Amino acid sequence: MRAVLTVVRKELTGLFASPIAYIALTAMALSMSLFFLDNLKAFNTQIMLLQTRTAFNQIGAGMMPAGLNLFEQVLLPTVTETALVLLAVIPLITMGMFCEERTRRTDELLLTLPLSHTQIAAGKFLATFVFLVAVVAIASLLPAISAARTELDMGPILASLVGLLLLSFALASIGLLCSALADSQLVAALSAYAISMAILDFSWMMEFTGDTADRVLQYLSLMTHMGGFPRGIISLADIVYFTGLGLGGFLLARVSLALERIN
Repeated sequence: MRAVLTVVRKELTGLFASPIAYIALTAMALSMSLFFLDNLKAFNTQIMLLQTRTAFNQIGAGMMPAGLNLFEQVLLPTVTETALVLLAVIPLITMGMFCEERTRRTDELLLTLPLSHTQIAAGKFLATFVFLVAVVAIASLLPAISAARTELDMGPILASLVGLLLLSFALASIGLLCSALADSQLVAALSAYAISMAILDFSWMMEFTGDTADRVLQYLSLMTHMGGFPRGIISLADIVYFTGLGLGGFLLARVSLALERIN
């Protein structure tokens, strides 16, 4: 465990010494805050428009008019948009995890240290995930503070944060795998983008498949498993999906590292 923590500290130090870390933090904080405020503004505009109608005036003050749902129209789009930003940011963070070692010619030194393949891969993966937890936490400050100052149910908000962290877990492993396999950071980032976009949503393929294949493709789509979190639903199927995707990418990265040491 101490060896893994040593790798984690090394990688976190390297991350925060790079401008990419601060670009990612700024991009996430600004985008999530702007998405939240923009969706909230649009929601409030709809309420104001409905207030001018006689049907709404008959409902009574303080009651939500039919057809308006704060979580469906504010939280769900905010989480969806933030997930897309994570998809764009994470490959930039992970692309140098192994590729930069090769560029600096420090990969051979790393492989000669008394560390197992699992310890090296786990240290790099944990460092990336710890950094992403900090990114999501900072980006969520404005929505969380806004919700705390109102009578909103915190359940869906907390569930949304869990969903974003699980998504980060899965995307980080994909990026780590691409960095382990690629020879350059550009190729690693583009590969991670390609894989992430490919599994983002398979609905376009359902026009050409049958019912059974449709169900399989729907289950494999990332966005299928993000929809429940903004509604306060944390299902076992979603946890298994993201955890399995994350562990699968991690194990493949470990195998790639082992093969590199053999060669």
